[in-house]
Amino acid sequence: MKMNWKNIKLIFTKELIGTVRDKRTIIVMVIIPLIFYPLLFMGIGYFGKMANIKSEEAVSKIIISGAEFAPQLVKYLQDNKKIEVLSAIGDSQSNLQKGEVQAILIIPQDFEYKIKSGESGQLILKYDATEAKSSIAQKRINQIIEEYKSEIILQRISQLDLKEEFIHPLILHSENVATPEKMTGS
Repeated sequence: MKMNWKNIKLIFTKELIGTVRDKRTIIVMVIIPLIFYPLLFMGIGYFGKMANIKSEEAVSKIIISGAEFAPQLVKYLQDNKKIEVLSAIGDSQSNLQKGEVQAILIIPQDFEYKIKSGESGQLILKYDATEAKSSIAQKRINQIIEEYKSEIILQRISQLDLKEEFIHPLILHSENVATPEKMTGS
């Protein structure tokens, strides 16, 4: 059977013209992919970013169990504007699981004694890694504890009549020698 290319071209042209005349088809083929999808992806990105900013700006509610055993650390936490220290009401663990608080810091009875005697004090921080607010609270508390730890180290160094440089025997300065053109890949 011989194909007649003239007839095939004629049918193809008629179908193409019929498709272009149909407004719904043009909308589905052109308008939606060119306008709707980019707007959809920008909207998803925008709202995701706004939710993340909102979580970062929110105050983290935490419960400290054994606050009386580390008053200086508790003061560090209370002085932070992004952390609200709540009194333990009921079961702290269930409050954390319900999302009523974002973290629980447990301070053992011998914490202050160990710190003053030059030993390492242990803390337990409970949080819910599946919740963004709880993870943010964990990061904030870790940062404050690092600051507190640095202060303790400086106190211990001064008690031993050592300079701060004693614990930092090396300082490395890195210098980039690449030209700006090389950095941009030009």
